[in-house]
Amino acid sequence: AEEATVSTRPDGKFEVALKFQSLKFRADSLGGQQEIPMADLVDVGVFGEKEPGNTLGKPLYLAKHWIRSKDTTITVVVDTAPVKAGIDPYNKLIDRDPKDNVRAVVKQWARGTEGQRDRRKEPG
Repeated sequence: AEEATVSTRPDGKFEVALKFQSLKFRADSLGGQQEIPMADLVDVGVFGEKEPGNTLGKPLYLAKHWIRSKDTTITVVVDTAPVKAGIDPYNKLIDRDPKDNVRAVVKQWARGTEGQRDRRKEPG
């Protein structure tokens, strides 16, 4: 995943936008690779606070989505504040870099401020 942002909706739910790039390759018998079109069902997940036995956190959303283009943005709505989100979060697909599939969710404050982090200090 390249970016995962969240905004709070007026109804108190959370809208998570997950932006990512996906590529698919086919290897030949000599190890050469060729990029091929992507048209696959891939798991997309949103996770909350950590819970025992689940390093990603409590699953808030997990569903398969058709991925048909290199650059994709998927938006989902969850009831609880998300902490992480990603594509193929349980690494079911062959992936040269599986550690980049899940990202921390960053709060989106207002239109035009996507990706900015809250820099206010906690009381304390």
